[in-house]
Amino acid sequence: MAKQRTLTVAGQTVTELSDTQPTDIEYPETPDHPAVHQRAPPLRPLGDHTPQRGPREPVAVPKDRGLFANPDLPNLFADPAVTRLDLTPSLGTLIKGLQLSSLTDAQKDELALLVAHRGVVFFRDQDITAQGQRDLFDYYGIPELLPDPEDEKAKGNPIINNIQEQEQDFRATYVHFKWPFADFHADSSFQANPPSFSLLRIDELPPTGGDTNWISGYGTYETLSRPLQVFADTLSAWHSSAHVYDSVLNHWNAKPGERPIETLHPLVTTHPVTGYKVLNLSSGFVTRLDGLKRYESDKLLELLFTHIHTAQDHMVRFRWEKNSVALWDNRATTHRATHDYAPLHRHGVRVTIKGQVPRQVPGSLSRKEAVVQALKDGNVHAVHDENTRRGNYEERGYPKV
Repeated sequence: MAKQRTLTVAGQTVTELSDTQPTDIEYPETPDHPAVHQRAPPLRPLGDHTPQRGPREPVAVPKDRGLFANPDLPNLFADPAVTRLDLTPSLGTLIKGLQLSSLTDAQKDELALLVAHRGVVFFRDQDITAQGQRDLFDYYGIPELLPDPEDEKAKGNPIINNIQEQEQDFRATYVHFKWPFADFHADSSFQANPPSFSLLRIDELPPTGGDTNWISGYGTYETLSRPLQVFADTLSAWHSSAHVYDSVLNHWNAKPGERPIETLHPLVTTHPVTGYKVLNLSSGFVTRLDGLKRYESDKLLELLFTHIHTAQDHMVRFRWEKNSVALWDNRATTHRATHDYAPLHRHGVRVTIKGQVPRQVPGSLSRKEAVVQALKDGNVHAVHDENTRRGNYEERGYPKV
């Protein structure tokens, strides 16, 4: 893969990434992924630190386990003691009576399919350990995180990310930070292979506060006006880790192990399991829209970010308890933690896996279009939301698309 990439600086082909000028990185299309376009920002304007690792290359990932599942979920809910509560019509499902540590392979596949449709699935009172989290996600795919070769404590331990929130007022921190770390984002969307699934277990938390919110990318796409959908379908956005890198290096005084990178992804993607269109956008990482003038890009992003931040009809907010777990699909949602408990403490363990290189499939439908068609065809399954499964649409009329 590394031999296939092309590096250019100011239009000239080079063999190494530049530390003083942006380096454009191009990977050709392969049977496993579309062409990938990246840009490595120069290191020197960001500081004197030289990371140990360069940008990650695009890779082929295993076929999503949800594609092997029965959409009626007969194994996941075979036990009558296992119950399901859809928290909103658009996204978010709470499952009770099921331990993630004891799932069968068939249940794991059906859970993956349910998460792809519902965006995020919650569990409480889980006995799963950090190693158990890693084992579960190793079944689903390739770890998204990289082990730190210099961290002696990490050797022999599962590849996880300890989520220890900043014990400070994030609004005050934003005075200095370039990176809006408390804003909506999909984990590591700046990678060539952004994560597909993330799983977070909270093991320490304050008496109240620290809730997490998720927004459906299916919902934010389908609620755009038709002309704006058509325009958005033609655009791509630059997802950047440069603000993360600068903030961590210069304000948290940490030494990032990986070089900052910007990656161009379609603004509207097609989910590889559901086939639904997704508004693939977050203010946490997206810096500009490709091909537009800066003023045009800034104004359109302002409009779209406002659209996301006001999407109460496509949001779910989860109040954590000790040993609660959230399993979500980064390809279908964005999320943000609520930093409202400083200086108290909140800690959790997260695992992630690599997803496919994002793409938009010609002819793909919005979720609403696909669900209305399923209702008309009588092709509704357990993976659909409760309104779709139980609503009296023949009497009330089908939703307009």
